[in-house]
Amino acid sequence: MISAKGISKAFRKNLILNNIDLTAPSGKAAVIVGKNGAGKSTLLSILAGYLKPDAGSVDTGGRTVAFCPHGDDLFEELTVRDNILFWQHARGADSNQNTLNLTQLLEVDTYQQKRVGHLSAGMKKTVALVCALAGNPTVLILDEPFTGLDIFYKNALLKAFEVLLAQDICIVYTSHAADEIVGVNSDVYTLSGGCLSYAGTSESLKEKGSDMMEHLLSKLA
Repeated sequence: MISAKGISKAFRKNLILNNIDLTAPSGKAAVIVGKNGAGKSTLLSILAGYLKPDAGSVDTGGRTVAFCPHGDDLFEELTVRDNILFWQHARGADSNQNTLNLTQLLEVDTYQQKRVGHLSAGMKKTVALVCALAGNPTVLILDEPFTGLDIFYKNALLKAFEVLLAQDICIVYTSHAADEIVGVNSDVYTLSGGCLSYAGTSESLKEKGSDMMEHLLSKLA
């Protein structure tokens, strides 16, 4: 699992995160919901080790962490296949089963010879996820992974999450849409005013039906 305790972060005396605690166990996702500018990307960057908090600590239990930011770290002049090979080499890993499974599930194998610069935003998202799995990470942190995905790729990504969670991989991601929240076994949190609050499990929120988003939005007010 990944655990954060007492995380605080300010930029130019503007407090973005205020004494945040979060524990995400293996085999289950943690979904963070918040308005634009609430600090979601800052929190994920700290969890991934890309950014240092002003206070608090993050414990990954010695696990390997992979991070997909809202943008991507892909080389647009290279093909999809060469991007995957680059990240495997950079992390000292051969092709692994997770990479192969997701390449097929997300149909990345159908455009491996295309240059990344010629792909749609949604396709780039799927390639970035496959590249993130190089090195067999056991903690996967994703900033708005569904942005730019059509309904096919969104459903494929939800299925990919199920496959990864079944292997006891821990997934932390941000989301704004109801189907992205209840589509995977998860604990759901809201981030507002610099504070993180537990909102319930994906199953308990699913039972609220059409009232689910209203319930979450009320916590962001």
